[in-house]
Order: sequence, then C-alpha cells, then structure tokens
Amino acid sequence: MKHHLSSLLFVLCVLGIAKQSECYKILAIVPTPSYSHQIPYRRLWLELHKRGHEVVLATSDPIPNIKSPNFTQVDISQSYGTIKSLDFVQMRFEGKRWTYFVEEEMLPMSEVFAKTVLSSTELRKLYAPDSNATFDVLLTEVLFLPSIYAFAHRFNIPIIGISSLGLAGFNEHALGGLILPSHEYTWEMEDNTGTNLSFFKRLCNFVTMWRTIYYIYHEMVPHHQKLAEEYFGPLPPLLDLLKNVSMLFINQADVMTPARPKLANMITFTASHIEKIPKALPKDLQAFLDGATNGFIYFSLGSNARSASLPLEIRRMFCDVFAKLPYRVVWKFEEDFPGKPDNVYIGKWLPQQTILAHPNIKLFIYQGGLQSSEETVHYGVPVLGFAILADQDYQVARMEALGIGKYLEITTLKKDELENAITELITNKKYKERIHYIRNVVQDTPYDPVKNLAWWTEYVIRTKGAPHLRSSLAFQPWYQRCDMDIVVFLTIVIFLIAFTTFHLIAKILVYIHTNIKSTEKQKIS
Repeated sequence: MKHHLSSLLFVLCVLGIAKQSECYKILAIVPTPSYSHQIPYRRLWLELHKRGHEVVLATSDPIPNIKSPNFTQVDISQSYGTIKSLDFVQMRFEGKRWTYFVEEEMLPMSEVFAKTVLSSTELRKLYAPDSNATFDVLLTEVLFLPSIYAFAHRFNIPIIGISSLGLAGFNEHALGGLILPSHEYTWEMEDNTGTNLSFFKRLCNFVTMWRTIYYIYHEMVPHHQKLAEEYFGPLPPLLDLLKNVSMLFINQADVMTPARPKLANMITFTASHIEKIPKALPKDLQAFLDGATNGFIYFSLGSNARSASLPLEIRRMFCDVFAKLPYRVVWKFEEDFPGKPDNVYIGKWLPQQTILAHPNIKLFIYQGGLQSSEETVHYGVPVLGFAILADQDYQVARMEALGIGKYLEITTLKKDELENAITELITNKKYKERIHYIRNVVQDTPYDPVKNLAWWTEYVIRTKGAPHLRSSLAFQPWYQRCDMDIVVFLTIVIFLIAFTTFHLIAKILVYIHTNIKSTEKQKIS
C-alpha cells in the first residue's frame, strides 16, 4: 500500500512540474489611451491567465475586479489627457485628413504615449539593468510607437503585434506585405479608395501613401529610437525589431473586410469584446426604451469624438429631423442640451451593447468605429454612418457596400438627406435581412477566436518566435521586393532593341531611297 501511495505521489509531482513548465510569463503593453484599443484584447488577457500563465498588462483601462498574484495591471491612463485635448470633430469640419494627423499630430502625441509607458515606475523596475524579471513573449500594438519594441530586446523575447483597427500601411510594408494605396482595405486613404478609380485619383493615393510611409521611416522611427535609448541605453534599430515580429493578431472580421493578400503570420478575429450578458440599463432609460412603441434610434459618435463638438447648425438639424420622426432617440451627448426635442433622451455615457440588444431598436447612427460595427452586426441593427477620423471612412463605406447601412458626410449634411436616409434604413426590410445574413457569416466559425489567439501565443513561445511564418520580403530592398530593378532593366533593353531596330530600318530606307534616286539620275543621263 505504501509503495502504491509513493508511486501516486511521484506521478502527481511529475504532473505538477510538467504543468508548471507549461506556464509562461507574458508581457502585454497597449499604450494607446483609447477604450476601443483596449477592449478587443481583454478576453485574451483573461484567457491566458486562465490557462495558468503569468500576465503583466500595461493598459490605460485596467480590467476591474482582478485579484490574482499572477495578473498584474500597470495603469497608464494618465496619457488620456493628450488624446482628450484633440477635437476630432472640429478637425473633420476643417478638412484635415488622416495623413495630416499622422504628419502633424501623431509624433508629439506618440511621444507622450511612449514616455508614459517607459517612465512607469512599475515597468522601470521590470526592465532595469539589475532586474531579474524575465518574460517569454511581448504582445503590443503595431501602430506608431516603435519605441515599445525595446522591451522585446531587453528581455530577449519574440513580439506578437496586435491592432484594433486593421494593419497600417507602414507596418504592412515593414513586415513584407503588399502596399496597395487605392485598395478598399487601405483605410489611411479614407474615402478615396475603391475599384476602377480614375488614374489621377490613384496617382494621388500613391503619392500620399508613400509620402506618409517615408515620413514614418525617416522622422517617426528615428525619433522613437532616440527616445527608447534614453531609457534602455544602446539598442539595435527598432525597425529591425519590427521586422522580426513573430505574429499579428488583427481585430477584423473577414466578411466585413475587402479581401486582399494577407501576411502568413496574420491571424484575424472579431467581436471578442461582445458581452454575453449585457449590463443593466438605468431605470429611466429602461422605461424610455420600453415605452418606444414605434421603436427608437440610438445615436453615438463613440468615445473619442464628441457630439457636443458638432457645430450648432448641425446639432439643430439633427434635432429638427428627430422631432419630426415617430421614433424615440437616445443620443450620447457629453453636455447639457437645452431645447432638445421631447422624444430625445440625452446621456453623457450610455451602455451601448445593452441599448443595441433592446428589441425596440430600429437604427444605430454612429461614427464608424470598428468595435461599434462589430456590435451592431452582432445585434442585427442597420447603421447610418458619419465618419470622423482614421479608419472610420473605410468602416462606414464597407457597411454600405455590404448592404447593411448608409454613408453620409457630416460636414455637408442636408436636412432632407438625413431624414430620407433614416426613413429608408428603418422602413426597407432589406437592410435588416442583410445584416442578419452578415451576422450569421461572422459567427460561422469552427473555433472560439480568443482561445485560438491564446493557442497561437503559446505556439510563438514554443517555436521560439515562429520564424518560419515571417515574410523574407521584409528584409529585401524595395526595388528587389517589387522587381523594379528587373522592370527597369527590361525597359532599357526593350527600348534599346526598339531604338536599334527603328534606327536600322531608317538607315535601310534612306539607303534604298538614295539608291533609287541614283538609279533614276543614271537613267536620265
């Protein structure tokens, strides 16, 4: 009996050691102070922790009610002040495009975000030269903060890049992907993309895209290189660290994204932040929605754009149209709103998913945020989109192309245009039927997307960075990647052959012409 008991204890110890050896230390840094950048990955952090891994998460929006010695959250929310100081709605009305934002606003803003992370007391203790802290992988955003990649060099660990709004052109190029300036997927071009564009428009997109990429390579990356070295000391080129990103977790549904070639190490997912049990509504709001016998409209410009920043004449236009409609309206509005119509409910913060899940909802008027697009598809609510910044033009245009919404330009909006769009979207059943179809396609997947991401995270660690999935094009010069040297060579060869051929033909013709004239002269003489 003692022998069997000893054997059992030995087996349990071996299993315990084996289990412990499978637990990894994961460093996750999401430096952008925006709720929409944080929530798509919350379930992933919790899933990794559930699997027994130790997680250190630097985030501007800490997950509430986490009490575990193996889950450490570093609060970097102080950088919110920078992004809240920008008026994105005003920028839209001033005609400032995304490329302007990148070249004029992004560098100083990204420096603040990066310094908030690099100067964090908790993180400095981890990456200090005398620190014994170790990690197995870094998960961080691949946007416009390359200085964060220095953590991967400090701990000698692979990087998994994450993005909550598709892959930016600069990162696509650095990782060996295709740059297609006029493709619908290229969200940086906002509303200038599409099929069968004119030559001039494609030329403008080409110049704009490559000018922006050049700016990031030659201005932003060197700036972040110096910034990172102030904290970490000498570093290899941050661009080399970026090129060695092992895998990409991109928040986008394939059915809601125009098809195009993807990098081999890119994993896409969607709707991971959707709540299984939506939050309860305030009692007054619940009564307002329950009493909407004809249905209601939900209106929100998201967390970064403010309805209160809309010009007075635009706000008045919305009020005039809402007052005429037989529907109630719930409007996320950040200030007091005297003179609003009686059928309009104002809230500075609203539980969006719960509102979208209400059976009386008819329409969602929004700014085109990706997470809002995922939510409205999940709950089957058609949309009317007014893009404000970044990927939102692309998102709203895609919703219109899918037949589940309409796109209007808020800076040139007319009252009858707004009223007709709302009426069409609510009364025409094709939008509701189409969005139910899209929802079914999105949800038709053989695996849980978050558990799939967790498995790939472990795979990257097990395979020491999964180097076999990285594109070798990332390390080739641009002219070799596009075979431009060959194209130029063949162009020169063809030109020389054509030139030589025409030259010989011309000489032969001149020779023949000269001989004919000489013969005629001889006959005359």
